[in-house]
Amino acid sequence: MIPLNQLLNRFKNLTNSEKVKKQLVVEILTNKKIPITIDQISISKTTVFTKVPPIIKTELLFQKEEILKEIQKISGLTTISNIQ
Repeated sequence: MIPLNQLLNRFKNLTNSEKVKKQLVVEILTNKKIPITIDQISISKTTVFTKVPPIIKTELLFQKEEILKEIQKISGLTTISNIQ
């Protein structure tokens, strides 16, 4: 029987890819002067969902095309096609 330690060693170096993707989106948005945190973002398939006040949502809509172009330049986020 293989010890549990040995089985779990396989997963030591894995990164949380979802968290990394969210962090990249946050960096793009903060570069565009949109105040947002990683907790306010969720990514589902091809859409980035935001949980922010209406004033920030409006700003996101104004800059939506520019933001999507920036996001799609990053490998791993090329499938993102919408922000809500």
